[in-house]
Amino acid sequence: MLNVTVESRKRKNLSIEQNIKLDEQKQVRYKKIWLKTQKPQLPGKIQDHETVKQILSHPLLLTLLRIVFEETGEIPLQRAQLYHVGLQILLKQWGSTEDAKDKIFTSLSLQQKEGLLTYVAWMTFAQGEYFFEQQQLEQYISDYLQKIFKTQIEPETRAQAKEVLQSIQAHYELFTEWTSGIYAFSVLSFHEYLAAKAIVEGYTVQGLEQALKQLVEQLTENRWHQICTLVASMLPNTDYLLLLMKSKIDTLIESQVTLQPFLTWLKHQSLKINYDYKPAAVRAFYIECILGIDFEISGALDSNLSSDLEADSPKLNSAAQKLQRCRFSDHQKQALQQYYDMSKVLFDSIDAGCVTCSIREELEQNLFLFAKNTPLLEAIA
Repeated sequence: MLNVTVESRKRKNLSIEQNIKLDEQKQVRYKKIWLKTQKPQLPGKIQDHETVKQILSHPLLLTLLRIVFEETGEIPLQRAQLYHVGLQILLKQWGSTEDAKDKIFTSLSLQQKEGLLTYVAWMTFAQGEYFFEQQQLEQYISDYLQKIFKTQIEPETRAQAKEVLQSIQAHYELFTEWTSGIYAFSVLSFHEYLAAKAIVEGYTVQGLEQALKQLVEQLTENRWHQICTLVASMLPNTDYLLLLMKSKIDTLIESQVTLQPFLTWLKHQSLKINYDYKPAAVRAFYIECILGIDFEISGALDSNLSSDLEADSPKLNSAAQKLQRCRFSDHQKQALQQYYDMSKVLFDSIDAGCVTCSIREELEQNLFLFAKNTPLLEAIA
């Protein structure tokens, strides 16, 4: 049973309980059988790709995976690309329907259909609305239709919005009605993808540069972390966004006075340590030990360190034990965790985006290092 409490635009708390539907479980089983029997070469690809493995748990994402593979013979390595290709195929198939009830939605171009979903995603996500009332959802749809059909008045588009919502729900369940009159995107990651798409395509503010600046200002909020990485994966070049993120992280950590002595020590320690590891990987390793978390960044940054971690290196074990005995206040640990989380968003975005080699090298070398005055960061100041 899923319990979710959300705040609506009217500040009403809504308690929503929903059992997983049996037919949804059957869909998952059916599509897993398809993966094994119809396309023998597919399961190997799935096992090799963590993003695709995560997709196997939800019917809508399984549908996207299946139709993309059947249409193209490939699985995009990035989630954003899978959603982009899958959504386009779905909407094209949807456009060929002869159902009279779908006449409003099918009259829209492919770009307009995508635009409608993107607009709704942005308007809801930007306000922290993961669950929204039917009336509000229809209002967003109506607002978008008015922009397209400029000659129509609001009452006409409100009636059309109701039809469009029913159409969207009937075909591929992009929206789910969790309880009577309360809707959400069927998959949170799909909501996030469309919200990121809105930023890249200019649905938020005038000018991409300003939109990226506003995005980076949200870096302290965990719910924006995946948006940052998705935006990075969609941009033709991510240099500017990544430098903005690094500058924001450095500015925030500069204000954490209680962490400054530790970060200064960490910098010197990473440079003098007698291991054949990259200094940035050492810094990540130290922080991961102190926080007691997986070695996600340190292992990814340095293959030698990753191998030694796998081999249960005595040197690393000794260092980890010493670090775990370090005494940090709850406030310091909370600040250090936030610093790590934001740096991981930057690291994931470097990996997801199209980055100039010199920028990638500069950013990776300066992970977990206060580097506000480097030439590259001064260039965006």
